[in-house]
Amino acid sequence: MTNGRRERPTDLAKALSHPLRRRLLVAYNRGPASPSEAAAHVGAPLGNVAYHTKKLVELGCLELVGTGPGRGGTKHTYRARVRYEMEDDTWTELPRSLRGSMAGPIVSELGRDIAAADLAGGLEDEDVHLSRLALDLDERAWRELSSALRELVARADAIAAESAARGPGTRRSVLALMHFRTRER
Repeated sequence: MTNGRRERPTDLAKALSHPLRRRLLVAYNRGPASPSEAAAHVGAPLGNVAYHTKKLVELGCLELVGTGPGRGGTKHTYRARVRYEMEDDTWTELPRSLRGSMAGPIVSELGRDIAAADLAGGLEDEDVHLSRLALDLDERAWRELSSALRELVARADAIAAESAARGPGTRRSVLALMHFRTRER
């Protein structure tokens, strides 16, 4: 998980130690949202979402980006300060029991993204890229491919920043990379 500075694994584990906080951070990474919008997205009660949103703010994962009139009060809008991602060395420092539960919200959100793109005709665009490769890799090749994927993510971030600097006219797109070992051979 990054925000321009390196997060300590213990801080990350504390921020994401609750399953709802993991799902909320993924939801707030979609774009600025109020707790009620986030609650609708993750399908959780507003009171629980408000509590865990506050915790994510306290832990530096979210920031308040706006306030305005809401139903009977003030509507607060938050956005993620950090992405729901971890660098390889941070991942390996997490307890094994936490790793699988950390991946779940990303995989679930990816399923939503694919279904929404399919319904909107986004998978029919001529420049869509879909790949699934089953690779046999030794440890050296595994590390080499992991490094190449980190470089690709960094390049994708740079391309998105260049696009944002050019101003309006952007379309939301999703880059999904998964590199994992299977039990089958």
